[in-house]
Order: sequence, then C-alpha cells, then structure tokens
Amino acid sequence: MKKSILTIAAAFVLIFSFTQAVCALEPGTAVSDFELKDIEGKAVRLGDYKGKTVVINFWATWCPPCKKEMPDFDLLDKELKKSKQAVLLAVNMTDGKRDTKSKVEAFIKENNFGMKVLLDTEGKAAKLFDIRWLPTTVVVDGKGILRWQVLGETTKEDVLKAVRDIK
Repeated sequence: MKKSILTIAAAFVLIFSFTQAVCALEPGTAVSDFELKDIEGKAVRLGDYKGKTVVINFWATWCPPCKKEMPDFDLLDKELKKSKQAVLLAVNMTDGKRDTKSKVEAFIKENNFGMKVLLDTEGKAAKLFDIRWLPTTVVVDGKGILRWQVLGETTKEDVLKAVRDIK
C-alpha cells in the first residue's frame, strides 16, 4: 500500500515538473509584441489591441484536442465580439508541412468559423510564449501582461471566467 502511494506521489511530481517545463512564461510576465499575417494576408500585431484583453489560442488542424475545442472557441469569439470584453486570436501553427495556409483555410471554411485566424509560419508567436503543447490558450491583459494560461483543451466558460477575473 505504501509503495503504491509513493508511486502515485512520484507520478504527480513528475507531471507537475513537466507542465512547469512546458510553459516558460508565468502569469504576471510582460509579453513582447509580435506580428503575424491573418488568412487574408493582413499583418496583425498583438500591439494593435493595446488596452484590450486578448485571448490567444495556439492550435493546429492535425491536433485532435484543438479541433475538438474549436466550436467552443467560435462561440467564444462571437460572445467576445458582442460583449467587447476581449479579442480572440486563433494562432495556427502553420509549419508548411502538417499545416499549410490552404489546409487552415479549408478547415475554417468547412466548419464555418468566424474567428480571426493568424498563421504562425515561422513560429514567432510560439517562441515568444514558449509553446510546446497544443492546444495552449493564454490571456493577456490590456497592459500586455500574461494573466492566465492553460495547456491542453479548455472551454469557453473557463476562458470567459479568466477574462472576467482580469477586470
């Protein structure tokens, strides 16, 4: 019995250590500006949203948990646009192999999603946030401070709670 409790405790320590290593930025950290192109080719900077809370979801079309949470993020986007509480940026990890611009466009069109999708073709934003796990969602406040993050799948309700807690 003692051996299995120790094994379980060791597993929790390893999991906690892994999640800490996966996400280098801590809440409270200032986030540097970045610029990516959206699907239409328009340059979008994080700095364009200074003074607004920004939800950034890092995802890929080949990622099952990413695809599973996307309908919730589409609903979140609609709610945020209506309430003007925050802005959602869906940052696709467009590596040119597993995800290409055409795959992303087809996925968005096929699912009739309306959120703003940015293409991280060079991994700029992913490096800035040290993204090593998909999906990852972060919330940055209007002053450019990281306030919330979750590694793995999340829900509209959890993100909305994080946005509300910032104010």
